Amino acid sequence: MRTSSVNFIPIKAIGLSVLFICSILLLSVTALAVYVHYEHGSTALTLFRPQSHILTNVNVLTLEEEPVLNDQAVIIRDGRIETVQSAALPLPEDLPVVNGNGRFVMAGLIDLHVHVLDRSYAKMALATGVTTLRNMGGYRYHLKWRDELEQGDWFGSQLVLSSPIFNSVEQGDPLSHFTVNSPQRARQAVRDYINQGYDFIKVYEGLHAEVYEAVLDEAMQLGVSVAGHPSYDLMQQNLAAHASLASFEHVEEVFDGFLHQQRNPQRIKLAADFLRENQVPLIPTLAVNQELTLLSTQKQAYLAQQDLSVINPFVRMVYEQTSLRRWLGASAELGEYNLEVDDYLNELTFSLYEQGVTLALGSDAGALVDVPGPATIREALLMIEAGIPVKEVLRSATINAAEVLNRSDELGRVARGYRADLVVYNEDPLSTPETLQQPELVIQNGRLFTRAELMMLQNEGRQHSSLLVSVSRHLFHLLLD
Repeated sequence: MRTSSVNFIPIKAIGLSVLFICSILLLSVTALAVYVHYEHGSTALTLFRPQSHILTNVNVLTLEEEPVLNDQAVIIRDGRIETVQSAALPLPEDLPVVNGNGRFVMAGLIDLHVHVLDRSYAKMALATGVTTLRNMGGYRYHLKWRDELEQGDWFGSQLVLSSPIFNSVEQGDPLSHFTVNSPQRARQAVRDYINQGYDFIKVYEGLHAEVYEAVLDEAMQLGVSVAGHPSYDLMQQNLAAHASLASFEHVEEVFDGFLHQQRNPQRIKLAADFLRENQVPLIPTLAVNQELTLLSTQKQAYLAQQDLSVINPFVRMVYEQTSLRRWLGASAELGEYNLEVDDYLNELTFSLYEQGVTLALGSDAGALVDVPGPATIREALLMIEAGIPVKEVLRSATINAAEVLNRSDELGRVARGYRADLVVYNEDPLSTPETLQQPELVIQNGRLFTRAELMMLQNEGRQHSSLLVSVSRHLFHLLLD
């Protein structure tokens, strides 16, 4: 037999070899964990930036009954708006002046549904005029990134962070969800995640009714919000429990949860009445629906048109084996169905708006190919295409979004006392919404970025973490969670 000539390694030697290999692996993982813990965000832009100046000769978008105030000066001191006044009035002499030359200024955009899977995503978003992101699937590294941003170590949209996603053991993904079927364990997890520093709790439709209710109740006792998908189980038993959601994510969840994937005007009215009467805003996320539709119909032709360099390499590797593979491999029949559903979701969003449901903007950027910033603007333009008035779309990304965050006293308006998060455009977004794609200036917390600096920040949005660091970062989260 040919195997008779094989020289077998003694059992003792095998044991020592395995021990040696395991030791090397353990040391390697430990070294990577230490590196990931201490690796830090950076930027080539000048870190020190004055937070006090005057932006004069601008037209201010209030998005109220008088939507535009012409020929204004916005006086910013220490990162806050001190006042908004006529540019013809005397201005403080102790502040530098930036001439807006008749441009249009509005509050910085807020995207309420994103997945920030690299520091570069927050950089790209800020470069596009999105000054705040609500991350809808938290990992431990997000807490670190938020701290770095607040300390001014690099520049990106400020982050509002959800906990890891709560889902059932049966339906959850153990690599990206916190899976739980016990109400007691869910309550403890709510407390633990809030103590760790997450801002609110994210829930998914797979949660059992009693677990979902436990999460809502525990969060209420702690004074923190819960946002996400409805529980299909709980919808059958106690729809009213969802009234405490800070926001209802995805118009597709209305289609699935309320309409049962049928075009039913009575069920639309039921959904609209529930959301309106309980003042639960809807986050449509039309952009991600369009994206999966294009992937399933145009396939590689769609991918060839996208800037894939913005995607984190680990995320891209995972998606190529999961969601991208799913939609690129879709049958012609599924592609046609997706087209029909995508069109209907746009109609449904408009119908809910017409029936008085409050809309707030969220793109679900990071779930497929698109990243925060470009996806945010695409979401706004899709809402406009769906028939929603431009002013209402802009309110959904500013005033309404700030209310969802429970920060309507400091975000979402160009007004006295508000945080100086502003975007300046060459044209009026109310009449030319496409101008949202190219801000001329962005001011975040009083720090001003010129067009040239925004281009630099956009380039940094393509410089993401390496595959090794990204994998290690996620493993570090899984080990500690």
